Amino acid sequence: MTSGSTPASDADATTPEGTTRVDRSFGKRGGGYALTEIRRTGDGHRLRVRIHRDPYEHQSHGVVEVLTPTLTWTALADEPASAWHPTTPYRSTSPTPLADLAERLFQRAVAILRVE
Repeated sequence: MTSGSTPASDADATTPEGTTRVDRSFGKRGGGYALTEIRRTGDGHRLRVRIHRDPYEHQSHGVVEVLTPTLTWTALADEPASAWHPTTPYRSTSPTPLADLAERLFQRAVAILRVE
């Protein structure tokens, strides 16, 4: 995968839902492109969104995971490619086409983990 990480100045940016960006990478992958972003929640959880947009819908995916105390990533939620694949471009040189999907996935994870 050809990728670029978020510059250090952007890494600790607070996001709309109160999470803090820890790391972000984007690049070409196979015939498509991919975004991986890690954020920290206010209560200390680490969340990772992984999105791969392949030319073929059935080979695309979008998932949000949480880092467990044993340092393994566990899936919390996903969004079927049929919900977002048709509205994204065939190719992209930036993560912009995947940004809305990433935000939805982070918001869902925060809601799932929220202690009431």
